[in-house]
Amino acid sequence: MPTFNYSVDVSVDCAKAYSVLKNVTEYSSFMNSVKEVKIISKKDNLLLAQWNVLYDGVNIDWSEEIIYDDNDLSLKFKSVSGNYSRFGMWKVSKNNENNKTSISLEVTYDWNAPNFESYFGDVYKQKAERATKGMLYALKKRLSK
Repeated sequence: MPTFNYSVDVSVDCAKAYSVLKNVTEYSSFMNSVKEVKIISKKDNLLLAQWNVLYDGVNIDWSEEIIYDDNDLSLKFKSVSGNYSRFGMWKVSKNNENNKTSISLEVTYDWNAPNFESYFGDVYKQKAERATKGMLYALKKRLSK
């Protein structure tokens, strides 16, 4: 199960970055591979969302549970159904070294196919890493407007 942890710095305040990050239904407007994120249910700080992504010509669907922590400026997520499993956390924080806002994404992928992964794991790992970085850089570009 590959795990990736990347971050980007942006020149907006933490509140603005967190606001854009929380609005998952808008991801399709600035993340090319995200075709749609639908809210299935919402209660307090818990959200259930259905994702549809087109990545390298492959349609990928999954449902994901997202827990918002407005005090910590974080979103913890885990897939509950779909083509594969993933879990992790988005985090917004102040970067005191450069006086910018840092957005980090840590995500672990599980293809749910150990035999398949032994043959194609490196290929999927590279694609997952590229997708993870792509989400961060799309968010950075959106916040730079």
